[in-house]
Amino acid sequence: MASCLARCPTCAASTPNNLLKIACSEQKMIDPALLSATSALVGALIGGGASLAAAVYTQRYQDRLQRVVRETNKRELVYADFIMAASKLLLNAYGSEGVALKGDEQHLIGLANRMRLFAPPNVIDEAEQVIRGIVEISLQPSVDLRKLTAAELSRDREHDLVLPFSRACRADLDRIFRVVDVR
Repeated sequence: MASCLARCPTCAASTPNNLLKIACSEQKMIDPALLSATSALVGALIGGGASLAAAVYTQRYQDRLQRVVRETNKRELVYADFIMAASKLLLNAYGSEGVALKGDEQHLIGLANRMRLFAPPNVIDEAEQVIRGIVEISLQPSVDLRKLTAAELSRDREHDLVLPFSRACRADLDRIFRVVDVR
């Protein structure tokens, strides 16, 4: 623009104090090939960035789903082991007198302690209730299997010692699924 001040009356008329800049007719135009290449490059960068962002988002979502599946499987395994061990000990408690810390009892207490690492407080409370119930039944005189069966059949399901624990476990697993909404 400085070189055309002397030749161009339009450039000579524009001053630094003039708020309205008037374009010089002698200014060079951008080469269409360069404009086209630059546009293609910017478009490719934007498209590549969008693809990268989508890939990162998808990968993070997949990783989160895999973590939830691993956590759910771990909890289901421990909960199911506890229910099976408690059911076995409950039947043994009705048929025997006194408490003995053999392998099954130790396994049940170990499962309860393992649940303390990840389970919510209500599940742990229910597990402790099951253990207390088994101990209380073990301290009572033994019951004949026929009498036990008749007594259990006459009661409703709400008196099942393991049922509240099972319900708390189901609520915990449902809560995990709701967090991710994978169902």
